[in-house]
Amino acid sequence: MWLEIFRLLHDVGLAFGLGGATIAAVISSKAEKDPEMNNSVMKITPIIVKFIWIGLILLIVSGIALPYFIQWSINKGMLLIKHVFVVWIVIIGVFIGTRVKKMKRLAPKGKEKPSGEFLKAKRQLKAFSRINLILWYIVTILSVFV
Repeated sequence: MWLEIFRLLHDVGLAFGLGGATIAAVISSKAEKDPEMNNSVMKITPIIVKFIWIGLILLIVSGIALPYFIQWSINKGMLLIKHVFVVWIVIIGVFIGTRVKKMKRLAPKGKEKPSGEFLKAKRQLKAFSRINLILWYIVTILSVFV
């Protein structure tokens, strides 16, 4: 019974984390092409980020518990690699959070032109968001081989 509960939590965590990261990437890309969407994206993104973090927490908790209930052999080397990528997702996620806060602080008011520091934070946010999305997909693919 516990095995099924933790597997379900793991699947829900994956859906929230990977799904949230994918949705965030899609709407961010759309907002880049349509500047009128920026305000809407800035309002909805915090909700999506919460789903991503909830998913990550569910994955970590269930991922720690699952090996105690699994009856078959696990590829421990692949599991270790997967865990390293998850740690990088967390580290980069924290960095993304700091960039978002910096961007909010430096955001241009009204019709004023964006500062160089704002644009730099925006580029960093975009790059690290893409890296994190790729890491989410790598972890998902590695799950097949564990």
